[in-house]
Amino acid sequence: TELINYICNASNVIVMAHKFPDYDAFGASVGIARLVMHCGVKLNVVTNLKDKNVERCLKFFKDDEDYKGVFVDSAQGLDLVRSETLLIIVDVNNINMFESSDIANNVDKIVIVDHHRKTAEFEREPLISYIEPSSSSASELVSEMLESAVSSQNLLKEEADMLLSGIFLDTKQFTR
Repeated sequence: TELINYICNASNVIVMAHKFPDYDAFGASVGIARLVMHCGVKLNVVTNLKDKNVERCLKFFKDDEDYKGVFVDSAQGLDLVRSETLLIIVDVNNINMFESSDIANNVDKIVIVDHHRKTAEFEREPLISYIEPSSSSASELVSEMLESAVSSQNLLKEEADMLLSGIFLDTKQFTR
């Protein structure tokens, strides 16, 4: 797919969601992380490492070798920006709500995967703007991407759990 081509041609990939991430934001982030790992490209997920919700999620990945050094804060993420960096933003499309607008303003290649209606214009048009308001969650969108690109045997149980938690959160446990 087009996204995989952009990932494979990047020097590194930074993934981030919105400030004060919930399970959907975190689930979509680790789902995209798995896709990037599948492509063999250097990866980091930018998040607020001091946020209590994030701390709970990070515990699931603390002993996994694939995730050693992957999660970084905004300052560390800004230091990782290179000319060929690809930024993949999940579960948000308004720069004012990004975990780090500084990173977004310093990266030329951006992809957005979101299920919220577009709430602001982009200063620079993203390479891919996959905004699907009819979808229940960003985790659902990312799960669909993974389904067509990565074998289920290559998805960690913790990643699948986070994606499912994100889907449950944003669909109010499928009550709608």
